[in-house]
Amino acid sequence: MKHTLSYIISLCFILIFSNSASANDSQLSEIEIQESSDWEIIVIDQSTLLPNGNETLSDGDYVRITVQVSNTGNQNINGSWKLKLLSEGVWNPSVGQNETWRANNNQLSEMTLGPLIEGKLTLKYEISIFNSTSNISETIEITVSPNPILFSSAGEAIIAITGEPAYIGDILTASILVENGGNSEGSVMLTLYDENSMILFSGEPVSISPGSSREISVEFNFSSYGEKWFQWKINSDLGGVSPELSGNHTLTILPQQEVRVGLSSSDWSVSDGLLIDYWISLTDGPERNVQISISEFDSGVSNELQKFTITLNQGIRQLDIQIYDPSPELDRIEISVVPLNWNSGQIPDLDVTLIRPQPIIEISSCSQSPVVLEISDTLTITCLISNTGNSDSLPGHLSLSRVSDGYIYSGSGLSMIQINVGEEKSISLTVPDWQDEGTTALQVKFSSEISTSSGSIAIQANQGPSDSLEIPFDPTAALLGAVSGLVLMMILLAFWRVATERTPDTENKNLDSTSRIEKRRERDNIEASCPTCSQRLSIPGDHVGRVRCPACSNSFEVGVRDEIKITPNPPDIEEQTGSKASEKKLDIFSTSNNDILSCPSCDQLLKVPLVKRPIMSRCPACRCEFMAIGGDLDD
Repeated sequence: MKHTLSYIISLCFILIFSNSASANDSQLSEIEIQESSDWEIIVIDQSTLLPNGNETLSDGDYVRITVQVSNTGNQNINGSWKLKLLSEGVWNPSVGQNETWRANNNQLSEMTLGPLIEGKLTLKYEISIFNSTSNISETIEITVSPNPILFSSAGEAIIAITGEPAYIGDILTASILVENGGNSEGSVMLTLYDENSMILFSGEPVSISPGSSREISVEFNFSSYGEKWFQWKINSDLGGVSPELSGNHTLTILPQQEVRVGLSSSDWSVSDGLLIDYWISLTDGPERNVQISISEFDSGVSNELQKFTITLNQGIRQLDIQIYDPSPELDRIEISVVPLNWNSGQIPDLDVTLIRPQPIIEISSCSQSPVVLEISDTLTITCLISNTGNSDSLPGHLSLSRVSDGYIYSGSGLSMIQINVGEEKSISLTVPDWQDEGTTALQVKFSSEISTSSGSIAIQANQGPSDSLEIPFDPTAALLGAVSGLVLMMILLAFWRVATERTPDTENKNLDSTSRIEKRRERDNIEASCPTCSQRLSIPGDHVGRVRCPACSNSFEVGVRDEIKITPNPPDIEEQTGSKASEKKLDIFSTSNNDILSCPSCDQLLKVPLVKRPIMSRCPACRCEFMAIGGDLDD
């Protein structure tokens, strides 16, 4: 019974307290605090507590803050208000008092703060109701400028971002124009701070002379996409930076653009070389510059073929590689793509494995028509030619030849042919007027620049009827032997004639043994001049025919009209008295108008002076005696 009574008393106390707290909370909901943007903040003079007319807050200033509070209920509400200052994450009360807010009435709360410190200050106006743990509040943030201000914005106090739309990894630039309004030169720099990634981007310090303006910038990027909120601020080694040179900025980073490279087709043929078609794609976004490098691997050794820069737009771009004369040892082609001044992540290289083209030509299933071949029939040979390799063949020459001696039947018909991969053709070669009896082995051959193939067939021909006496040897071989023997005999005869007609070698004679005058006095020899080298030769007087000069080996005729030689030796002249000459009968004579005349028998040119004519002369070549008469005496 005792415990039951205690329980009832406690329950009543809880109900009474709950009703009281609920009543106070309902009163708190009837209190309204003016929005912080509408608060009245006035800079005042510390000595007079009157406004000093400044519109900005500076280091060391005092401010008067006025906040309006409204009671919308029908009863007076008793409570208190406090103005708190946020410092290092802790709210510290600065000023406050108890207050009674009359029903349906607006009341002003005034408070004075100072001296202010340069920087950003966060203030909170808070109202509490008596006998209640709840409260309501309104927060404001104010900026206190340095005193004096040296650096301020030379234009609009916001940063400009270049490089948008921005993608992951893109390099962006933030900039603002800053003016130095002080009396000394100072350096400033722009910093950005991303609270989410806790990364600070700092630009290079820029020196600004008094009265001058400079653009201050910083480069930055983001490694993730989405809405990015960051703080920016101008810092100076001298201080005195206006509060307007700081703020917040929001930027949208788009997902990373990606580049892909792929193979469309690859064709390596012996006729056209190597042709590779490939593509490069770029996802949605602005155009991008990339560098493409193409390398070949020959027996495992890398060699760069091309390197060039292209601009990609979103979508797919088709490119190709043409190598007209690739190395037979070429293994593969590697294509690499590298972004220029932007980030695309890892781009896999394109490796194209190559197989060297090799046409394999086969000639098979050769047959003859007619099956029973007679002499003088037209022979037709039919074969199958196929390409079992991996490339079309080059145009090749098709020929038919005899195996025994390699004789090629030029009029067999088909000459040039090309076989594609997997193709099989039937070819026919004809030999008109077949003349070989018995069994004859023939070869069908295909020849191109890079491949050769052949097939063979044995031709059976019946023996033809014999119209004449059969001889036990090959007439063709016999005729060939006879011609060869005749040619050999002619060559030997020519050598013999050259040997027998050769003149004595004047080089081996002893020039001192016989004088030139004694040689001229020899009546059995004559001298002739070589028409090629003008070498003077001593020739027997009765020799008629060809002689060879030992100096230049030239051969020429003597003693005939075609090769007339003038001998300097005068003919034998028989001087006779006038009475005897008149008595001699003039049966043979020769005339001329100069000292040179010809022998009437052999036409040998002789020298007989006109002053000695008429006179009997003797030709040293043919021994003919004749009367040499001057031209004036013929009349």
